[in-house]
Amino acid sequence: MEVNRRTLIKDIVNMGPRAIEILKNFGMGCIECPSSQNESIEDAAAVHGVDVETLIQSLNKIPLREKIKWKIEKKIEDVMKARYNIK
Repeated sequence: MEVNRRTLIKDIVNMGPRAIEILKNFGMGCIECPSSQNESIEDAAAVHGVDVETLIQSLNKIPLREKIKWKIEKKIEDVMKARYNIK
């Protein structure tokens, strides 16, 4: 997934731990708050005084392989939790 100004925080969070780490390194610690999930990266960057283009460039440097691997691992975890009723 290519991040742009309209990409939602929830979609970036779903890119995996490296994306979350980048957001936090830019001072965006509230990314896990429910109210921020439907906010665009542009709006969130403005609230936090972050240069949105620099942030987008950093997020887009995450290798596609890493994003896909994390999504697969997350899906497996979700299936295991559902199958074995793990909380």
